[in-house]
Amino acid sequence: MAKPTALLTNDDGISCRFLQVLASALAEVFELSVAAPSDEKSWAGKAMSRIGQVTVMPCDDLPCPAWSVDGTPADCVNLALGNLLPQKPDIVISGINIGLNTTLPMILSSGTVAGALEGACWGIPALASSLAVPNDLYQELKENGGRMGSEKEKSLRYAAEHSARMAKELLDSPAEDFVVHNVNFPLPVDAETPVERTVPAPNRIGNLFQETNNGIFKFRFQHGPLRGTDGMLNDWDCLKMRRISYSVLRFANLGKV
Repeated sequence: MAKPTALLTNDDGISCRFLQVLASALAEVFELSVAAPSDEKSWAGKAMSRIGQVTVMPCDDLPCPAWSVDGTPADCVNLALGNLLPQKPDIVISGINIGLNTTLPMILSSGTVAGALEGACWGIPALASSLAVPNDLYQELKENGGRMGSEKEKSLRYAAEHSARMAKELLDSPAEDFVVHNVNFPLPVDAETPVERTVPAPNRIGNLFQETNNGIFKFRFQHGPLRGTDGMLNDWDCLKMRRISYSVLRFANLGKV
């Protein structure tokens, strides 16, 4: 029996170790293709490169058809679906992101979630996958392309295996337009780490820029005020419990009362 087909993207760049590990896990289950940014496009949201040109180059560093795209995650998925692939894949997967994508402000800003959302806008099942890492490790991973020591890489591999399994399971469910399945893994994570259904924490955004010189500001992430979710388990608290957070983001419900 032929394998189902999948398209993989991310926002940390096509050379990121996190994407490579996920690609290996997905290739066991899917006929895989990859279209990912040529360099980091974190916090790009669902931006599209309307002005200028986008360069697409074949990439030979992955064990499947792959393209490096000089654009955003949403560009990558749109280009792949509209121009690069012979037919639409059965699922679009985005990740594994370096760092979490929880709470409403981060979800709406996330290039990882946006890559999956672009697939969902085409009516394709879509999954976004992220691995929470501590602040002192985050910048190091960003600078070294997501390469971790052997002990922490075990968690990355488990997160990839969970992601591949969950992606395969999505194909057994009825397809829904404009839906992203957003999965966040704690660190550490293993084969037995439980999965909890969650809702995005409605935390408010904080000041994200710090003045470094007169009139010059630099991005600096910090969380805004934390807010409750009326007794429902939210993604932020779920990770603090060292469990896997699984939120179903139904964008088609926006505006409904």
